[in-house]
Amino acid sequence: MSPVRTDEPSSTGRSDVDDPGRTNSAAAQVLAKFKQLNGFQRSLDAFAPGVAFLLGYQLVGADAGIAAAIIAAAVLALVRLVRGDSVKVVTASMIAVLIHSLIVQLTGEGRDFFLTTVIRHVALAVVFGISLVGRHPISWWICRKAGFEPAGEMTAERLRLHRRITGMWFANWIVHVLVLVPLYLANNVTALSLAAMLLGKPAAVVLAAMSWLRIQRSRPQHTNE
Repeated sequence: MSPVRTDEPSSTGRSDVDDPGRTNSAAAQVLAKFKQLNGFQRSLDAFAPGVAFLLGYQLVGADAGIAAAIIAAAVLALVRLVRGDSVKVVTASMIAVLIHSLIVQLTGEGRDFFLTTVIRHVALAVVFGISLVGRHPISWWICRKAGFEPAGEMTAERLRLHRRITGMWFANWIVHVLVLVPLYLANNVTALSLAAMLLGKPAAVVLAAMSWLRIQRSRPQHTNE
């Protein structure tokens, strides 16, 4: 009897999962994409208004927190424009901070600086959850819009891929909801601020990089169909 070759991938396909080299390669590719998407810079940019608000709020009060957040956002907007960032994106970020600040001004509660953030994540969890049981997972629609998916009917293989990707994002939004909602209801402004910042832009950029990697790795199989 011929000896069994151990260097061939198993029929179950688990060799890819158990291969440390492949795992390290995936991590390296995600990190590279994270850097390509300016993940570190985007994360720092997202932290600035939140950190400024938290410091102002804790040291003086809600009004000081609002002022600090607006000043930080304005300075950041100027820096980003000089750096060559999109005027549309910079303006949207500035408007978002102004809306957060206006809500705090109206309610007088520091936790409401993150009210729209909490509502947005609850809405995203609902949308992604519903799409998981629908015919087309939402990641497929997004990739079609971005040009990552060609026109035509979705194959069973692509359906499985996008269910996994959509499920990954759904889990992310659920984590946001489970962390942020209790902190908001408990009126724990410090913990809410830190959680919103850490679970916000950094997690989104990492998941975007992971989604990109999954789609890139699926392209050869899709091409050969």
